[in-house]
Amino acid sequence: MLSTKLVHRIEDQWEQISGRFFRLLRSSQEVPHIAAIPESALNEMCRRILRNLGDWLVSGSESEIAWYYEKIGADRHRQGIPLSEAIRALQFMKNSTISFIQDEIRIENTVDLYAEEELENRLGKFFDLLIFHLARGYESAIAAKEKHDAIAAKVLHTSAGH
Repeated sequence: MLSTKLVHRIEDQWEQISGRFFRLLRSSQEVPHIAAIPESALNEMCRRILRNLGDWLVSGSESEIAWYYEKIGADRHRQGIPLSEAIRALQFMKNSTISFIQDEIRIENTVDLYAEEELENRLGKFFDLLIFHLARGYESAIAAKEKHDAIAAKVLHTSAGH
């Protein structure tokens, strides 16, 4: 069973977890394009994930998650951010959340230990779902751009032939 106490702690302490995320981001050389995104936009992404974590984990519909993260994936493509960096940023968020749980949550008995492990398991699945939909949105944006470019090339070729 998922511990609502632990989930609420994450939701309430989202700014602390966001701080961990920014420390990982700033110390990494793997994500220069993500690091160039305004901090306010990244902070909003952190807030949206963490403040709504209980809803996402317990009753969140996959269609809402899909819509939102496919949109983010398409946005990242339009911003010229490599897919690997967009995925790595979500991994940083996952790692920041899990390290917060491990550092800040006190284990007093086996029930607490089980609750922590269950939350980490659910978080892993949740972030896997985010990554999948982010990649799907990114791929959709690539396909849409290729289609647009093909139509534009055809129009140019047709108009040049007349």
